[in-house]
Amino acid sequence: MTGGRHNQSSRHREDASAVMARVLTVVVALAVFVAALFWRTTQLGQQILIDDEWHALHALMRLDYWQIFLSFGHADHSIPLTLLFKGLSETVGLSEWSMRVWPLLAGLVTVGLVPVLLRPWLRGHEPWLLAALLALSPILIHFSRYVRPFALTIPLTFLAIVALWQWWHQGHRRWGLVFVPAAVLAGWLHPLTLLFTGGGLLWFGAAALKDLLKHSDMSGLIKVVPLALATVALSSALILPPMLADPHALSANFGASEMTWPTLVWAWELVVGTAHWGMASLMLALACVGLVVLSRRDGWFVLYWVFITALASVVLSVLAPTWVNHALVPVRYLSVAIPMILALIAIGFVATLHWLNQFNPNLMAVALTAAALSLWLTGWVASGPLLATYGQLNQLAGAARYHHDYNFERNAYVQALETIPVPEVYQTMADAPGDWLIIEAPWRFESHRSPLVHFQRHHQLPIKIGMMTGLCADQVYGELPFDDPDREWNFQHFVHLADLPDAFSDINRFVVLNTQSVYADRPWPEAIQGCVAHFLDAWGQPWYQDNQRVIYRLPADAE
Repeated sequence: MTGGRHNQSSRHREDASAVMARVLTVVVALAVFVAALFWRTTQLGQQILIDDEWHALHALMRLDYWQIFLSFGHADHSIPLTLLFKGLSETVGLSEWSMRVWPLLAGLVTVGLVPVLLRPWLRGHEPWLLAALLALSPILIHFSRYVRPFALTIPLTFLAIVALWQWWHQGHRRWGLVFVPAAVLAGWLHPLTLLFTGGGLLWFGAAALKDLLKHSDMSGLIKVVPLALATVALSSALILPPMLADPHALSANFGASEMTWPTLVWAWELVVGTAHWGMASLMLALACVGLVVLSRRDGWFVLYWVFITALASVVLSVLAPTWVNHALVPVRYLSVAIPMILALIAIGFVATLHWLNQFNPNLMAVALTAAALSLWLTGWVASGPLLATYGQLNQLAGAARYHHDYNFERNAYVQALETIPVPEVYQTMADAPGDWLIIEAPWRFESHRSPLVHFQRHHQLPIKIGMMTGLCADQVYGELPFDDPDREWNFQHFVHLADLPDAFSDINRFVVLNTQSVYADRPWPEAIQGCVAHFLDAWGQPWYQDNQRVIYRLPADAE
């Protein structure tokens, strides 16, 4: 009887432990998901399209569907995304959210998918730590909030690379059926991802050739060649037409710049999410530890990733695309490797804690782990760009200023654009009683030519962009057409000056007509003078005027 009660008590404890483990798993999963969702969506509905996000818009306004399919464009629009956006603009309408939802969903998928794909190589709590790193990675958060293909190509290409490995080693046909469409779609979204998937095929092609030469075994070639041919054929059907139809679109972007050693250091800071030398060095040390640990678990898998990433890096260096000397550019092009680097850091952190625990086994391992993890993640976030970027009203969080260099003191955009004082009138507008909105016109969609990023950091008022088209200018880059019969625009952060004062009449508005740029080498379009003349005739004298701007004050109850 005593033994029975003892066994029953043991089972109860085991059941209770199993329940607690499941509850803890759910809590951790929810915490990671909430963190990933929060940083990827906070203020996203207020974020203004800027910089390269306009490539697709400019293309769909100028080109028909066939022309989009046949050109990468001189500004490198993603062909499938541009086709999708054009279709939306001519049917249900195109809006900020219908453009942003795709990278957002892909970014969230990445947080959950990568740890699952790497589960065969991870141990214990490493998948959860990796998920946390993916959720809090500043560069991955940026990609998830930015209307470019990188957030989509990361999970697709990562899936393809791991699927190819599993297909070769496990022999399951389903992995091959995953690899081909994932590799092809990623390559269509951004052709440089084929450096990674092509590198994977080259790796196993070499392995099959070795078997043939050493053992006269052709089974490997018989296995890999059909998969490679299918991938090449489908990729060629999508990528060769624009390459042949408009070769200058690609050639013009290559051979223009080259990476330097400072670029590599700078790129590492972007990848690990901090420019603090101590934290960045710690991340490098943890990655090295993780590399050693993972190599002991599966050295060939590590070599596989090293080979693919090194091959892509070498080819990228040889191609020398435009702006590749700026770290953000190679980080974008090699972004497929970012989750693997974060996985090495997660493995290195767990391995380091296990090593430290052996010196004092009397300490509570769980408490020590929780304290160390909390301290590390808190320090990482605090030393990174997240709080500075999203911690206040910031509708231009996609601007180059926030992603060019995480050290904002040495950041070239900060030094070049934020040396001018913010005009005092912006503080006067910010101090006005009630809730006010600033409409800025004209603007530059290139953030390195616009002071709006700098100005909003100070005045903290919501802004919308005023479009000159339809009033004092024809089509202008960075502006939407007025009264477009072929497309439906549902953008919330752009307003045509021709629609004023009726547009957004339920809120107080300051209309800022910038007659001169605050930067001498970045003049505004002269067409704005026509809008100033129209407002003067229609609305009378402005509320404020100086040699660089004319401002009209439109209260919400204005008729």
